[in-house]
Amino acid sequence: MSVFIFKAVDENDKVVQGTLHAPSMNLAQLRLRRVYKSVLMLREDDQKAMSAAPVFQMSPRVKVESLAIYTRQMAVMVEAGIAINRALRFVAQGDDQNLNLVMSRVADGVEQGKSLSRAMSEQPRTFGDTYTAMVRAGETSGHLEGALKRLSELLEKTVNMKKRITSTFAYPAVIGVVCIGIVSLFVFYILPMMLPMFASMGVDLPLPTRILIGVVNIFRDPKIIIPLVIFVLVGVWILVQFLSNVDKASQVRYQVDGVLLSLPIAGPLISKSAQARVLYTMASLLEAGVALVDVLNTTESVAGNAVLAQKLSWTRKSLIEGASVYRALEMHDVFGQTALQMVKVGEETGQLSDLVRRIGQMYEDDVDTMLDNMASMLEPLIMAVMGIVVGFVTLASFLPMVNLLRQL
Repeated sequence: MSVFIFKAVDENDKVVQGTLHAPSMNLAQLRLRRVYKSVLMLREDDQKAMSAAPVFQMSPRVKVESLAIYTRQMAVMVEAGIAINRALRFVAQGDDQNLNLVMSRVADGVEQGKSLSRAMSEQPRTFGDTYTAMVRAGETSGHLEGALKRLSELLEKTVNMKKRITSTFAYPAVIGVVCIGIVSLFVFYILPMMLPMFASMGVDLPLPTRILIGVVNIFRDPKIIIPLVIFVLVGVWILVQFLSNVDKASQVRYQVDGVLLSLPIAGPLISKSAQARVLYTMASLLEAGVALVDVLNTTESVAGNAVLAQKLSWTRKSLIEGASVYRALEMHDVFGQTALQMVKVGEETGQLSDLVRRIGQMYEDDVDTMLDNMASMLEPLIMAVMGIVVGFVTLASFLPMVNLLRQL
């Protein structure tokens, strides 16, 4: 597969330029003529040429924010009647270069005769199971623009949730960094300057100062700090390797997630946020016309928690065996009783997708409340801990001066 750089004129007489993946120059020119009024320039990009590329090319990592924007733009274009390959080419001229490359590959697949969902499934690092399932359902039902709109909303929900969590911990983190900087200034700069003066005047060092000096000497002794640094680096490497292989060892992942869910404060937050994500995904898939069994199969991969994913798997099996949605979810304790009652009403009234979305909103509100409560607890707690540390360091630094003044 080769990469071609082109410059062409669209139907609005606007000159556009970009890149195109194609097996040959003739095929690249043929594809461009299908999309544009005329082709001004077409040449192979030798630096990016890819020979004998596999069908499933390695997709670059893309930001969820960018994918949400591109999906929203595609929905608008498809709703306006623009052909899907042209819509893909248009969005591939956006600001995110990695996503531009992915969209160009998808456009290549569509122009080769593949369906949009099939072309997207060949870029699995960018388009997950939920994304391709909703696109496939939109293609089948003939309402692709609606599926793309729901996808963009789902992605935006994910982005907003991440921003909300980040903002909750941002302020305490800044306070912590500032306090660590102040402590380091006293410990490694001010105190070492003052110690020779105290020693020359024969000042008795109080206990807090002796403790602080002992800690400083430990961290300044190469015989101690070098093995300690090596030990920490090896520990971090082992932890990274363990976490990277957790997904491959499902039993280990299940145990780790079970421990996380049992934590006093973080556990309910992790559980609620995962359930909210699953509920929004379920609602979007149901609205797109995906079968309920397939919905549960897809949501297992977006749960982000092995315990919840296992419960969804059991629920799916119960559905296949003939249980109702409400009974299957209740049997495996997937959601709380309030949510289950709403599912029961939705199943009985034929408004399951609408009520599932409302439950998701309810759970998202619960997560917001938990984050607010956590922030209100974290800030004074961190301030108290840092106040104690800074107070101890300050006391240890200035107590010798008090003793010196007493001796004068």
